[in-house]
Amino acid sequence: MLFPLLAAALLAPSMQASPFTRGITQPRELLDTAVAAPVAKRLSLDLRSGGAVKITGGADKVVRIRVTDAGKPCGDCGVTLEQSSTGLQLRSTRAASAGTLQFEIEVPEHFDLQLASAGGEVRIEGVDGEIKGQTEAGALDLRRLSGVVDLETKRGNVTLRESYASGRVHTTDGRVLLEDVGGTVAGSTASGKLIERRVERPVAQ
Repeated sequence: MLFPLLAAALLAPSMQASPFTRGITQPRELLDTAVAAPVAKRLSLDLRSGGAVKITGGADKVVRIRVTDAGKPCGDCGVTLEQSSTGLQLRSTRAASAGTLQFEIEVPEHFDLQLASAGGEVRIEGVDGEIKGQTEAGALDLRRLSGVVDLETKRGNVTLRESYASGRVHTTDGRVLLEDVGGTVAGSTASGKLIERRVERPVAQ
């Protein structure tokens, strides 16, 4: 298991990966959990608190989530997880000024992601699917992605490496780097440099 289970009392039902159930479950607070997702294909993140996000694609059909406050356990993270027929919804409601939350997440490698964050660096690696969303501020560090990408930060650099995708990556204020990238994915910036290294585009027929 990628992350040790830290909150045994709070999360006793999740000491083993809980099965994905039909219908909607009640949101529950979480610090560290694993959810079996044989049916779920999407994780939506609504992070009103902002925070640093790291999402990694893995071989298991399990979604693992660990939440800390600047790397330390937090007793009041204000984070809930809900399951429905459309997938998983992760929400944080704590004020951004209350501390820096860190989200370490592992999803199946074939998975869709939807992100809305009040701010913070976002790192995504090894995921194939629809990967969409934005952060109000913070860098986007993207590696080994495939599928459809539509990601944006309003303030921060964007890096996309070792990927084959369609769509776009954008920053309002910062540098965009595409490196070892194929497909039709485009990079753009309203204020900064666009750098392309070893970018291969499909040949028009």
